[in-house]
Amino acid sequence: MSMTEKKKKKTDRRTLYTRMVIKDALLHLLAEKEYADVTIADLCREAEINRGTFYLHYDNLREVMDELFDDALQNMNGVLVQIGCAPEEKKCGVPLCRFLRENKKYRPLFFSDSLHDHVIERIAASGWDSFSARMGAQSGLDEEALKAVFFFQLNGCLAISKRGIDIPDESWAEIQCQVDRFLKNGLASL
Repeated sequence: MSMTEKKKKKTDRRTLYTRMVIKDALLHLLAEKEYADVTIADLCREAEINRGTFYLHYDNLREVMDELFDDALQNMNGVLVQIGCAPEEKKCGVPLCRFLRENKKYRPLFFSDSLHDHVIERIAASGWDSFSARMGAQSGLDEEALKAVFFFQLNGCLAISKRGIDIPDESWAEIQCQVDRFLKNGLASL
């Protein structure tokens, strides 16, 4: 039986709890050190489980990390990169930025320097189709130019979120609206 089949069969409350404890332990460790420095022994110690329990649920740390990304991306409802400020709501127009401000739990995962490329890859895989369909029709850009805008916006969103995560919400909303206006004006000029 493959690990995937094992995981599908194991959905009882204890299993779900243990997997949650393991994922929470990884997030806690990522708040203290880089992913590249985390070991399974560290994770087991933090989660207060033994290695056998870890391997009953996961094959390696990457599986835990990927499941955390799946959880986070699912909570973002698949809409990851979107241009447009909602000034009447004073909220950022980029769901990823908003998600990171509202969900402190996932910040260590998204803000880890050693996971940066993986973060971009995972978000891009989840958000590209929606972005390209919507923005391709609006902008008239070819696919390569659209990808450049998409990755520019995605990297910028992560960078500004990380840098300004502790800015008060009102100040953050103003900054984000300025960024949104900048992006909108750029697209309007095409």
